[in-house]
Formats: sequence, C-alpha cells, structure tokens
Amino acid sequence: MAITFDQAIELLEITDISKISIENIPQIVKKAKKRWHPDNVTHLNDPVLIQEYNTKFQEIDEASQMVSSFLEGTYQSGQAFTNTDNKVNRQPEDIIRENANEMQETLRGLWSLIKEKRYKWTLKEVILSDGYKLTNILNEDFKEDIAKLSVISFFYGCLLFGLLVIITGLFSPVLRTITGIIWFLQALACIIGFLPLSRFWLPTIVQEIMFKFINFGLAIYNWASDSASHWLVEILVQVPVLFAYLIKYVILFPLYELAKAIVGEKIVGVVKQNVNYYAEAAEWYIDELITKDPLTMSSDELFHLSYVNSELSDVQSKI
Repeated sequence: MAITFDQAIELLEITDISKISIENIPQIVKKAKKRWHPDNVTHLNDPVLIQEYNTKFQEIDEASQMVSSFLEGTYQSGQAFTNTDNKVNRQPEDIIRENANEMQETLRGLWSLIKEKRYKWTLKEVILSDGYKLTNILNEDFKEDIAKLSVISFFYGCLLFGLLVIITGLFSPVLRTITGIIWFLQALACIIGFLPLSRFWLPTIVQEIMFKFINFGLAIYNWASDSASHWLVEILVQVPVLFAYLIKYVILFPLYELAKAIVGEKIVGVVKQNVNYYAEAAEWYIDELITKDPLTMSSDELFHLSYVNSELSDVQSKI
C-alpha cells in the first residue's frame, strides 16, 4: 500500500526539511532502518507491534524516494484545481479530445507570455505534510521499553567491565586505565539511552556508538539468561530486569511526563511549498496538460485542458 508524503516525513522523523539535502538521505534512511528494525521488538513477543515494525521497515525505501523527489524538485505538490467545477466548460469528452491538440498548441505558444506577465497568477502555500507531535514519539518510546533495555545493559555491561578493571589492574595500570575508560563509556551510553528522545538531539555518530555499547550489555544478559541452568541462577539473572521495570515506572514515567509537558502540542516535520497557480491550475499541472498525448488523457485531464484553454488563451487581448 502506497504511503503519503505526510507519512513519509513522520516515518523518516524529519523535523525540518529545509535543513536537509539529498546527500543527507542515505544517513536518514540508515537511522530510520535502525529505528524500525523488527529485531528491536522481537523480545516483546507482541505480534501486533512486530507487524507494525515490519510494515514500517518495508516502507522506508519508498518514503526516502518520495522525499528525495521533493528535494530534487520533481515531487509535485497541491491539487491541480481548487473549486473550479463551476467554471469548467464541460463539453462532451470526445469533442474535447478531437480539439485537444489545437488547444495544446495554442497554450504552448502563449505559455511563456502567461508566465512572464503573470496572467491570472496566484502564489499558494501548499502543505505537503501536517507534521507529527513529539508527544506521540515519546509515547512510542515509553511503550517500546527502550529505557528498560538501557538499564539492563547498564547493569551487565558495567558488571563485566568492572571485573575487567579489577583484573587488568593486577597486571598493568595502563590496561586498568583503558578498561576503566571503556567502563565509563558503557555506563554513559546506557544513561544517554535512558533519556527521552535522545535520538533527536544526539549526533548520528554518537547514537551509533551508544547503540553498540547498549547492545553489548544486552548480549551479556542474553548469554547469562540462556546459560542459567538452575532456577535460583535464573532468578538472579532476572533481578536487573525487575529493577529496570521499577526504574521505568518510578523514574522514567515522571521524566517522560515532564518531557511531554515541556514539548506540549509542538508539531515538527511540517513541510510547505510555494506553488505558482494560473487560473487556479498549478504550473506543473499545466505543463503536463500541454505536453501529454490527448489519446492517453483521462476525462478529468481533458476537461481541465479545456478549462485552462478558455481561461488563459485570451492573454494577448487582456494585457
């Protein structure tokens, strides 16, 4: 199912399209695919959420192509006509088609003059995307337990690196310093991952490093969980998970509520474009009407061509 431009903007989490260029698209796509990779939620065993991630992940390429077309100037915005039904001279379709070539030739000959003199011209601001609320993203992050996973990773990552600091310190102060730095980075990465919407305000390179440290800690947890052969060991392994749930609802919930109060009803990702209209028809659409083969035109296109011709062909007598 095709997505809309509005959905593409939200899926790629573009907050201000005026600040990105076509060169940024690969990085944006990479970030979106990390965000919506189905592996991120498989541990939740929620079929509905997993299906949502699968769908979003598959739509990313289409969304990137749509945004790329917009940045290249080839994505056409707005409706071809606004409120023109009463103005169109709706002759029978076959008669209009017979005369379409002549109308196209007339308009092609006058098109440069019409644009130069701005005959029946208006400039309209067209909204391509209504944007999306940051509060919705906050709600999604809280539901998906991103922070809970950071807490689990913090515990297991810090435990391992803490032991390495002690062991390496027995052999070399230099090795102890190196492992100590890694221990600090592991802890810092998990703390940052705990913060609401960190992926919005963190540089991409920092996010990538953060995810690597968090995934490292989670890998240790998964290994410990799979290796537990006794129920008592399994309980000990799961203690950090219970602690993470406690942190989520005692600390994180108020933190997210505070963040939502701060952002309020703020909407990001709104995309607008100024479009030239002539006789209530968008410039790009008129370009199509005067060049398209009449035999392949739809009924609406034929009636639109007839309307544009009746409205603009008298430009020489009016200026």
